[in-house]
Amino acid sequence: MKTHHIPAWDTKLHELADGVFAYTQATGGFCIANAGFVAGDDEGVAIDALFAPRMTEAFQKAVRRASKARVRRLINTHHHLDHSLGNVMFPKATIIAQEQAREVIIRTGFPKEQLLAIAPWFKKDLKGKITVRAPDVTFERHLTLYVGGRRLDLTHVGPAHTVGDVLVHLAADRVLFAGDVCFFYVTPLAFEGNIAGWVRALQAIEDMENVETIVPGHGPLGTKEQVREVRTYFEVITREAHRRFEAGMTEDDAARDIAIGEYVHWGEAERLLPNVYRLFTQFRGDPNGPIDVARAFAGMAELSVKQ
Repeated sequence: MKTHHIPAWDTKLHELADGVFAYTQATGGFCIANAGFVAGDDEGVAIDALFAPRMTEAFQKAVRRASKARVRRLINTHHHLDHSLGNVMFPKATIIAQEQAREVIIRTGFPKEQLLAIAPWFKKDLKGKITVRAPDVTFERHLTLYVGGRRLDLTHVGPAHTVGDVLVHLAADRVLFAGDVCFFYVTPLAFEGNIAGWVRALQAIEDMENVETIVPGHGPLGTKEQVREVRTYFEVITREAHRRFEAGMTEDDAARDIAIGEYVHWGEAERLLPNVYRLFTQFRGDPNGPIDVARAFAGMAELSVKQ
């Protein structure tokens, strides 16, 4: 593993195949996600809607410059706001998501004050009234869409990062839009996740056929090599956290004590703390149980992650 060399990536629209585009956002930090677009003859499918209006507008402009096809369907790979808050900016699109993702979007709405407490730097982006738009169409496990003759296979792999994670596979083009099942060179965040399930989802991607280019939810474009690195990160912290759980340490003390090696160079390595909180629920036999999210996020600011 050579994670000490972290590649740079820009906010950019990449054409991965004829009419297949990935939109990456530089840094891939908190609420700075990626998206995608698949063009048909005169209509297209967007994959995720991003977060702040300026982000969604930039994505839409990039798509309009690249293709005459207009977004008529929009896939949410999961419920998190950095992938779904921009739904309202696609008024003519039918929105598709896994059924549990829709339920969470409706239930949680837009907790503005809670979000700004975690990320106050987004205050200017979130001024005024912001409307949450829920998906119109849902599915349970699998759904197949066709766009201009191109097949998109949607598969539910949650609970992993969330309960409603969806992979979007274009087998003919050997492209996989992985949503937040994949974070490349950015530390994955499991505060609402199920880490054992997440590892299984990553292994499933590694076992997939007809996958060459992988578009993560955060970070640069990658391959199965980067998927293996994410899986190994979780295996390392699971092993180290379990040792400290068995020794009777608290989540906070365990996170301060764990050395994560070269993964310390990934963006936002302090996410180790909420990830350890999530692992401790797993060790207690309730992998989807609640954690003290406010405490975990507050503690990240004070955590010095060890190599």
